[in-house]
Amino acid sequence: MHGMSHIDTTIEGTSDDMTVVDAASLRRQIIKLNRRLQLLEEENKERAKREMVMYSITVAFWLLNSWLWFRR
Repeated sequence: MHGMSHIDTTIEGTSDDMTVVDAASLRRQIIKLNRRLQLLEEENKERAKREMVMYSITVAFWLLNSWLWFRR
């Protein structure tokens, strides 16, 4: 009987150790994912700014072209 309880505590101890290792591993993965998400959000903001500038330039170009065409 004593041998079985020793095996049970060994299994439980290993399970707890694995839980700690899994938790630490998951924490590292979450930190990496959070950093990647922040980078993607920043890139998305920069792309939105670039697109707004390009759309503004394109609209200004077409408005100027239209005004010059109607002026003829």
